[in-house]
Amino acid sequence: MKNLVILIVFFIVIKSFGQKYDNTKTYGDYQNEWALVEKDGLFGFIDSKGNEVIKPTYDNISKFGDYQNEWVLVEKDGLLGFIDSKGDEVKKPTYDNISKFGDYQNEWALVEKDGLLGFIDSKGHEVFKPTYDNISKFGDYQNEWALVEKDGLFGFIDFKGNEVIKPTYDNISKFGDYQNEWALVEKDGLLGFIDLNGDEIVKPTYDKIVNGEIIYGFIGKSKMEIKQ
Repeated sequence: MKNLVILIVFFIVIKSFGQKYDNTKTYGDYQNEWALVEKDGLFGFIDSKGNEVIKPTYDNISKFGDYQNEWVLVEKDGLLGFIDSKGDEVKKPTYDNISKFGDYQNEWALVEKDGLLGFIDSKGHEVFKPTYDNISKFGDYQNEWALVEKDGLFGFIDFKGNEVIKPTYDNISKFGDYQNEWALVEKDGLLGFIDLNGDEIVKPTYDKIVNGEIIYGFIGKSKMEIKQ
């Protein structure tokens, strides 16, 4: 008898939801105690008591854990953001595209806005505003740095959220190609070197450098130029 009463109440609740929403998904499909609801082509959530946790305002909602364990990706007017398991909008739909957390750095997600790239962290804070045309993977050039490009110029950011070298160079070679702790840089057709601290130890003043040898002179680990 008790099970019958519960079943009747369940169908009454579902029926009442159906009158309010165009479509109601099964509880647990997205979150244990929530059900996805649709109204006029927009999506939101209700809890197990029928309370509207998130109003149907989103064009699309992904599943929890697809991007971050306690967050779900939402889309509104073609822009993406996140809501958390408490129903709070931790990141307003602002971005044209969001990569998964960990693709570039463990607690960061790459975001794109108006064709420019940046990062948000696992708390929804914008570590780097979308200002770069391109961002390489951390470790491609230096373990804790990622190469960034802006307006055709290159520099580096680190995984602490610092722009260690502003995008000022036309080209940057990998560290170790010429000397273990140096990277060859090019500016206005001239060559020089930066070190692992991001310091410009040899200004770009040379037309050609081959394995550390400069035409008309040499440079060594002492950072001094030895004229012939």
